[in-house]
Amino acid sequence: MAELFKRQVYDNIHGHITLNRVEARILDTPYYQRLRWIRQLGFSFYVYPGATHTRHAHALGVLHVMHRILTSIGKASPDEKFFNPASRYETTQFNRMMRLAAMLHDVGTFPFSHTIELAYINHWKEQQRSKSNKSEANHEVLGQHIILNTDFEGGITKILKEEGIDPVELSTVISGRSKNVLSNQLMHSDVDADRMDYLLRDAHFTGIKLGVYDIDFLIRALTVEKVKGQEVLCVREDAMNVVDSFLVSRYFWYSQIISDGTSYKFDLIAAKIHQYFLENGLAYSFDHLKDKVSQNPNEYFTFNDSYFLAKLHEYLAGRITHPMIRELSEMLANRIAPAQIKAGPVKPTLIQSDEHRKDVIRQVNAAHDWLKAQLSEIDPTAWMIFDIPTKDVTFTKNLERVLLDTQRDGKVIDSHLLRDPAKILTREGEVKLLIEMPNSVLKILSQYRNFLPRIYVSPSTLAKLEAKGVIEKMNSMQF
Repeated sequence: MAELFKRQVYDNIHGHITLNRVEARILDTPYYQRLRWIRQLGFSFYVYPGATHTRHAHALGVLHVMHRILTSIGKASPDEKFFNPASRYETTQFNRMMRLAAMLHDVGTFPFSHTIELAYINHWKEQQRSKSNKSEANHEVLGQHIILNTDFEGGITKILKEEGIDPVELSTVISGRSKNVLSNQLMHSDVDADRMDYLLRDAHFTGIKLGVYDIDFLIRALTVEKVKGQEVLCVREDAMNVVDSFLVSRYFWYSQIISDGTSYKFDLIAAKIHQYFLENGLAYSFDHLKDKVSQNPNEYFTFNDSYFLAKLHEYLAGRITHPMIRELSEMLANRIAPAQIKAGPVKPTLIQSDEHRKDVIRQVNAAHDWLKAQLSEIDPTAWMIFDIPTKDVTFTKNLERVLLDTQRDGKVIDSHLLRDPAKILTREGEVKLLIEMPNSVLKILSQYRNFLPRIYVSPSTLAKLEAKGVIEKMNSMQF
């Protein structure tokens, strides 16, 4: 019998996690070790001091949850095959592929996670106007590049090939664009391994229990059913309420902890500072990250939280002259929160349709322009950070939006083969969308989205605006 390879690590959320050989090899690369030095929730630890957990631990947690799901739905390989490096059975390879997708889905994460990524995305949008950028700038594009283009000693591509894993197929699974619907669902859907881990992990480390749900009940309720010859991940009808609970928990978690005016204000400040670095050639451009840095494992390793902090410290030492960025740097370093203006239409709003959203955005933009003009008269040197989210906080897509997703490239896709919506296997053996179930609360809640526009100014600027009656006037105006 071939010798099995097992390595164990201990996780404080899931307990012991056992790795096979290819996973252990990837774990030891600078590409993966770098994730130890990237905080999962950006600057959330400024508000929740315990939220210093990392992408490293989260990715291992997703790997573990993925294996539990595969076991529950009958897609896991027996240990004697899975941990045998020479085994190439189809089930074993699928099991390995999905666990590696879970493990590597964040390999392209930016410093402070989505915080600094926001700077790259905003900078990319500015470059789009001048058509000077090469490719879209986000962690998924960077991660895919690393998986596909590091075929050298110490590179992930080389390890994958040596262990019989196709990097191209793996990258499509991670991106949620595989031809296999089940693979896409396991990685990117309303009920996926990623969400299952981070809701519990983030709740544990922040101490806020809004994201808590019954993971054991949810995983046991998962099953696979065929729709037009494709295997689809479903939840049994008798456990439908646990999916409702899971999606409601995620909605309130994002609304309270991630997206509203708690720690996000510091994330926006950090993103604004790093965007200044990018615009002035003071930080790695995205193209340079792809073309140069990612090809050097040790250099890529240094692109972590410390990379941003080192630049912040350098400019705090007196080498920066831009007044706004200087003030923002001092505020971030000393945890001085900006003041949020929640006046007029610039406040959290429940959105009920795309037309409603467009109308609210029009009002918010008009209010911002008016406020900006008022501020320029009061203090021309004052700064303002304006943020309209590209995505709203949703329970899940409603039926109208799902039907739009069924029409792509001139083709009509069966809604039950879409990647994202949660599916229910009814007691009669029929597959239905969760939002089609008459007794699901998500059928109603899916009609609403939480739209969270933000305007931040310095505390002294807010005092000036209030003294001049600007905020009071803003509240009384129709935009």
